[in-house]
Amino acid sequence: MPCPWYKDGFCTSPVLERPSTDPVIPEKCLGDETVYKACKYYREPTSLSLTQGKLYQSRFGRPLLLIHSLSVKPSSSCEFFVVEKHESGVYLAGCEVLGRYLTRYEVPLCEKHWDECPYRRIGLLLREEK
Repeated sequence: MPCPWYKDGFCTSPVLERPSTDPVIPEKCLGDETVYKACKYYREPTSLSLTQGKLYQSRFGRPLLLIHSLSVKPSSSCEFFVVEKHESGVYLAGCEVLGRYLTRYEVPLCEKHWDECPYRRIGLLLREEK
């Protein structure tokens, strides 16, 4: 059985920003499990990352690691701030009100100014209406 990240000549590993042919070495990708698990791009698939051959998905869709990844776990007192650990080892922060991942430039704003955030106010109002 080939590597689960090998699809139509592309490596779809969650370590990569997007599928690529660059790391593909057919002998490794199409080899047995002990061979492809030695690849530096291999990560154990989870139910979120490899469902029916699809790439990493979560409640906010597929992250763009170039703009969404964080090397240090962020924290905010905002009740709508969500942190996920990506399979590549980086952290992702999302906003439940916006329904998307936050860029690495937006995260510090959520950490420092969460109590003044207009999206948080909207989220609180929507909660009250329920």
